[in-house]
Amino acid sequence: MSTSDHTCSTIKSRLRQFKFREVLSEDISSKTIWILGSICNKNDTSDVVPGENAAVLTLERLAFNEEKMTECGKHGLNNQTTSAFETIKLDSGEQNDVYSWATGFIDSSTLGPDVRVSLIFPATQKHIDKHRRQQRKLITETSDLYSSAVKPFIDAQPASRIQWVYNILTKKVEADRIVFEDPDPENGFIILPDLKWDVTNSASMYLVAIVHRKDVKSLRDLTDVHLPLLKNIRNKAKIAAQKYHVSQDKLRLYIHYQPSYYHLHVHITNVDLEGRGIAADRAHLLDTVISNIEDISADYYQRVTLAYALGSDTELWSHVQSQS
Repeated sequence: MSTSDHTCSTIKSRLRQFKFREVLSEDISSKTIWILGSICNKNDTSDVVPGENAAVLTLERLAFNEEKMTECGKHGLNNQTTSAFETIKLDSGEQNDVYSWATGFIDSSTLGPDVRVSLIFPATQKHIDKHRRQQRKLITETSDLYSSAVKPFIDAQPASRIQWVYNILTKKVEADRIVFEDPDPENGFIILPDLKWDVTNSASMYLVAIVHRKDVKSLRDLTDVHLPLLKNIRNKAKIAAQKYHVSQDKLRLYIHYQPSYYHLHVHITNVDLEGRGIAADRAHLLDTVISNIEDISADYYQRVTLAYALGSDTELWSHVQSQS
């Protein structure tokens, strides 16, 4: 059994045991919903326990595959088989002059998978809070606030929270998904598809470069010492993107602050991909980061004030408030 088949089998088994608890949140723009539940035996009536039986299920509608759509369309025109358009089942609709619209269903076997399923199990309270709908608060983080509250919070995070990152770097898992690697311990990194991408539609290409060195946790740690690393990622990203037929002038490279995990990584996306992690209060373009360090000050990110939004139920927000 291949790794992919084994993963699908494991997820199917867990979904059969998944007990719905609540909808944590949804994102209409990305057509994604996050659901909290527990994974246990059918007769188990115990409550959801973070870190034990809790699970966060993510369901995301996938974009249409242009190549698959073209293939199905041509087959229909050539009378080789029933086209995808003939299989659409409509249940309601309206018409106004030359315009008509309806809702319905498309046979997924015709156009390929139409939903991406992700599962976090066992899910910790941090996983649950991250995906729960909550108010967002804006923090204006001065260098003093970073030193007194944020940096101690980051340094206190247990290494176990990013063990999955180390597993990737040591190729214990996901080795077959790596599309580029520079093994240099100081300026090297690996590039692989982000889990949020279905790896089929190049217009929504989403890769991530994870650095090998473990001493850079966030944007705040970057100085002129790290310029060779940052420039190396910028120069080599095009090699990985070429695998998906995305040219260099279509690449957007950026670093999140605050990041979702504290180990330096750079996001590499197609510029046509909108709305996912590119908000002005979070994404810092790699070219700008390099320029700020190289042209303004070597310790630019130790001195600058950074503003960003946090959920009101997140650990970091609570910690910063307790230090105020």
